[in-house]
Amino acid sequence: MRLVNKTRYAILGMLVEGPTTGYEIKSLMGRSTVYFWRESDSTIYPMLKVLAKEGKVVSKIDYVGKKKKEVFSITRTGRAEFKAWLGSPTGSETPRNEFLLKLFFITDQSEMVWLLKERLEKIEKTYQEYKKIEERLETLADSPRKTIRLKALRYGIAQLALEIKWLKEGM
Repeated sequence: MRLVNKTRYAILGMLVEGPTTGYEIKSLMGRSTVYFWRESDSTIYPMLKVLAKEGKVVSKIDYVGKKKKEVFSITRTGRAEFKAWLGSPTGSETPRNEFLLKLFFITDQSEMVWLLKERLEKIEKTYQEYKKIEERLETLADSPRKTIRLKALRYGIAQLALEIKWLKEGM
């Protein structure tokens, strides 16, 4: 089975919301999907070119003063591919977690406790960030999108809460 670069779906999903630039896609991801799906400029811009070549997106040049902006829009073909991907089974994932890699190799109890404390500090900070996002989302008008985004966010909150509990028990 051919492996598909999922970056294409992250970008198509952002374009479903409406026409935007590569820079704005990166910015949107930095405020939303970055907590579970990271993309860099070095993946976004080349993928936009691939999607344009495949006819999944189109672009037009806009000028803001003298500054040139390339604005991308999803095509009917791109929208159909995105919808098909949403309806397909989720592939297997191999997460990369440096904390777990270090924990696997540690042999000294004091090193393990230090590592657990370091991780706990980071996870508690992220947990607080998620709770602030949740508060902000709660203030928005009710909509199906709000309900779904809160569901995704609360998945992350539940995972962090469980990890915090596990880390505290391990110290």
